[in-house]
This record gives sequence, C-alpha cells and structure tokens, in this order.
Amino acid sequence: MRKLDQYIGELEKHQHQTLDEFTDDYTAQLATERALQAAVETCTDIASHIVTTYALGKPESQRDMFSLLADAGYLDSEYAATMSDMVSLRNRLVHLYWDVNVARLHGYLQTDLAYLTRFRDFVLGLLAIEDELRAEDGKD
Repeated sequence: MRKLDQYIGELEKHQHQTLDEFTDDYTAQLATERALQAAVETCTDIASHIVTTYALGKPESQRDMFSLLADAGYLDSEYAATMSDMVSLRNRLVHLYWDVNVARLHGYLQTDLAYLTRFRDFVLGLLAIEDELRAEDGKD
C-alpha cells in the first residue's frame, strides 16, 4: 500500500498543472507515465492477491481481476470495468503501442487518479475489516 500511496502522491504533484504547463514539462509527462503504469500494476497485484486469497475464481488475464472482484460483490461492475480499462492503458504505456498524446495523458491525470485513490481506499477498508475479524477471533 505504501508504494501505491507514493505513486498517487507523484500523480497528485502534476494534477494541478494546466495542459499548457504539462505540455511544456517533459519531466512531468515522464513521471506521470511511469507513476500511472506503476500504480495500475500495483492495483492489479493487490487485486490478484485478493482474488487468490478469497478464491474468487481463475482470471484469464490481468483485466479479469477486477471483474472477479465485481462478481464477488467487492466492486461495482462499472468501476471494475474502468479499472480493467486502466490495465489496457498500462499496457499501452509499457509497450508503447501508441505515441503518447500529451493532452490525453493530462486527461488521464485529471480523471483516473480518482479511480486509483478509490481502489486504495477499498483495499484499506478491506484490511480494516480483516483486522476487526482477527481481533474478534482473538477474544473467543
């Protein structure tokens, strides 16, 4: 979770930039690309851990992790689809399937950061529930 917080923090540093400022700041562009990639990878790794721990099914791809979480009632299906789309974004960034459009990257920074933050909050909530259950088990 610490790493995800770091990536979100890096993205937040550049979120306030206007499109013109962002376009002129190549370092911010590179940092945003890398932080988005790493944040999505981290979310996918965490989702995989949850899917495995709770035996929620066998995913056919990384995108499927979020669908399995939705099928089990952990995430709503619309949000799970958005997170799956973010896996595709990560793949495009990593494999350079497209020349990165600065305006599009800036747009992702403005909108997708909220999805990453929401996933972090979901995981923190799940961990808190697990801690409560462990504490109750210890009382018996």
